[in-house]
Amino acid sequence: MGEDRPETGNTISGPVGGSTVQAGHIHGDVYFGPVAPAPIVPRQLHPPPPHFVPRPRELTELGDSISGENTVAPRVVVLRGVGGVGKTALALWWLATIADRYPDGQLFAELTQSTGEPIPVEDVLGRFLRALGVPAGSIPPSLAERAALYRSLTAGKRLAVLLDDATSAAQARVLIPAAPGSLVVVTSRRQLIALAATGAVAIRVDPLDQDRSLGLLAAFVGRDRVDAERPNAKLLTRMCGGLPIALCVTAALIAARPRRSLAWMVDRLRDEHRRLDVLSTEEDYSVRAAFDLAYQDLPPGAATAYRAIGLSPGMITPELVAWTTGTTTQDAADAIDDLVDAGLVDPLDEGWYRPHDLVHVHAKALAADRGDTTAVLRRTVDWYVAATRAASAALMPNRPLPEWPGHVQVPVPGSAQDHTRAVEWVDRVRNDVVVVMRTCLDQGWPEEAYLLGHAMQPLFAMTRQLMAAIEVCALAKSAAEALGDARLTAKMRRRLARLYTSTGRHDSAEREITISLADARDRDDQRALASAYKNLGLLHHTRGAGQAAIAAFAEALVAMRQCGTAREVALLLIEFGVGELAAGVPEAAAAHLDEAVALLDGLPQPDPYNAARARRGLGRTRLALGEHDAAAALLTTALAVFDRYAARHDAATTHQALAELARTRGNPEAERQHDERAGALLGHGQAPPSADEA
Repeated sequence: MGEDRPETGNTISGPVGGSTVQAGHIHGDVYFGPVAPAPIVPRQLHPPPPHFVPRPRELTELGDSISGENTVAPRVVVLRGVGGVGKTALALWWLATIADRYPDGQLFAELTQSTGEPIPVEDVLGRFLRALGVPAGSIPPSLAERAALYRSLTAGKRLAVLLDDATSAAQARVLIPAAPGSLVVVTSRRQLIALAATGAVAIRVDPLDQDRSLGLLAAFVGRDRVDAERPNAKLLTRMCGGLPIALCVTAALIAARPRRSLAWMVDRLRDEHRRLDVLSTEEDYSVRAAFDLAYQDLPPGAATAYRAIGLSPGMITPELVAWTTGTTTQDAADAIDDLVDAGLVDPLDEGWYRPHDLVHVHAKALAADRGDTTAVLRRTVDWYVAATRAASAALMPNRPLPEWPGHVQVPVPGSAQDHTRAVEWVDRVRNDVVVVMRTCLDQGWPEEAYLLGHAMQPLFAMTRQLMAAIEVCALAKSAAEALGDARLTAKMRRRLARLYTSTGRHDSAEREITISLADARDRDDQRALASAYKNLGLLHHTRGAGQAAIAAFAEALVAMRQCGTAREVALLLIEFGVGELAAGVPEAAAAHLDEAVALLDGLPQPDPYNAARARRGLGRTRLALGEHDAAAALLTTALAVFDRYAARHDAATTHQALAELARTRGNPEAERQHDERAGALLGHGQAPPSADEA
C-alpha cells in the first residue's frame, strides 16, 4: 500500500483575465516579459493603377527576365524611359501578377525627391531594415553597417523590391538583397549602364501606341464618348504623345466636365505654348515637372543642346546640334549622349536621334525663355538649307543650284554627301524640311524656303513621293511669290502642273499649264515656253491622247533647242520618246531616246540617274522593235543605277520591263522573278505615272 497523496486539481478561485499560468511549487520570484510579436511580412507596393493598359512587348520581356534558374544572384530588371511614360505603373502591375513567387514580402522605395535630388541610400536602408523587423534602436548608424545588416537579413529570403526613379546605378546597387531567389525592379529615366554591365536586364518602356492610348482614354471617359468623337480622340492621343501621365491628366479633365466635348480639350491643347500648363496639375502628376527635373540634372553642354533641340523641327544629328550651339561635332555628340542617358532623346539609327513630342514642346519653351530664339532658329534654318543642298548636289551633280547669298559652311553628315545614301538621308528629313519651310515663311525668310523646296526636288523625282512633293512645291511657290520673283513663281507653277498630272489631278494641271503658257508668251521666255509645252505633252500622254502629246512635245523641243542646255534638251527628249512609244511610233521614239542617251553621256559632269531613265526608255523601245539583246543590255544597265540610288519606283518599272522581255523570250522563271521584285519594291504592284525629272 502506498502513502496517501494530497489531492490535486485545476481549480482557480476568483475572476481571471488574460493569460493564466499554472504551476506546482514555486521557489523565488516570478518575472513576466512581453510576448514577442509575430514577424510582419512587408507588403509595401502600392496597388497597380486601375486603368492600366497592357504592354505586350514589355511584359513579354519582363517575363523572359525571370525565366530559368538563377542560383548566383538576385534578378535585376531596369525599366527605362522618358518621364511620365508609365514605368512605375508597369512595374506595379507586373509585380502584382507574380507576387506569389516572393512569399517573404515586397519592399518599395522612391529614390528621388520632388526637387530632383536623390534620397540618401542610408535613409532607404533604414526604412527597409525596420520593415524587415529590426527595431529602430538596433539599426546601425553608418551606411556600410546598414548595408551589411540588410544583406544578412535578406540572404535567405525571396523578396520583390521596387526601386522607383533611381538616379544612378550606385544608388540602386546598395539596395539589392542578397538572396538569389529575390527580384529587383529599378525604374529610371537613365540607362544605368553600370547595372546592365553587371547582369541587369534593361527593358525600354515606350510611349503607348494610338490604340492603347485610346483604350486608356476610354477607361476614364467611357468607350461611347471616345467612339462618338473618334477623330478628336485620336488628335488628343497624338497631342499627348502616348505618355500615360499626359493622357491621364487629359482624361481626368474631360471626365470632370461631362458636358464638354473632346473637341473642347483638343482646342485647349492645340496651342503648344499652353499645352504643358494644361497637362500639369498637382506637382506629383505634372508633365512639366517630370521634364523640369530631367533638365535641371543636365550638365551645361547638354542643357544648351536641349534648348537648341527645342527649335529644331524633329530629327536631330550631332552635326545639326554642333552648328546650332556653336560647338564641335564631337562635343555635340557627347551632349546628345547625355540627353539620351537622361531619357530626353531617343537614339534611332547611327547618328540619328529624336526627342519625344512633349519633350520637344518643353525644350522649345525653355529656349523661348532664354530670349535667343531667333538667332538659334536662324542657325537651324541655315543648316537645313546647306545640308539639303549638299544632298541635292550628291543626287544630281549636273543639276544647277540657285545662288544662295547667305551661303554658310556647316558640318554635314557624310550620308548626305554620298550619292548612294543621299536618297535615304533626304527621305528621313523631308517632313522636317516642310516644317523648316513653314518656319521660314512665318519668319519672313522666303529665300531660304525657296532654296529648300528647290533642293528637295531630286528626292521626289527618285522616290515618287508625289503628295509630299506637291506640299513642298506649293510652299516654294508661296516663297517665290513673297520674294516678288515672277520667274521663280512661274517655275514652281510648272512643276506643280507636272505633279498634278502625275497624281491624276488633270483639271488642276491644265489650269496651271494654261497660265504658264500665257505667262511664258507674255515674257517672251523661250525656256519657260518649252517647259510649259512639255507639261502639256505630259498631260496629253497621261490622258491617252498620243498624237496631241507628240505635237506638244514637238513644240517644246523646237523652243528648247534654241535656248536650253544639253541636259535640258536630253530631259525633254526622254519624255518625248516615252510619249512616242506609247503612241505606237517606236522608230521615232528610238531616235529621240538615242539622242538623249548620247547627250547625257557627253555631259562634262555625269548625270547617272537621268542617263538611266533614258536607257530604260530606250530599252523598252528596243523591246518593242524586237531587238531583245539590245533591250536586255539597256534595261540591266539602267536597273543597276536605280538600285544604287535606292530609286525604288524606277527600279520597279525597270523590273516590269525585264519581266516583259523574259515573257517575250519564253522564260517564265525570269518573268516571275522580275514581277515579284517589282511588286516588292512598289508594295502594291503598279508604279505611278512619271513625276518627271528634277
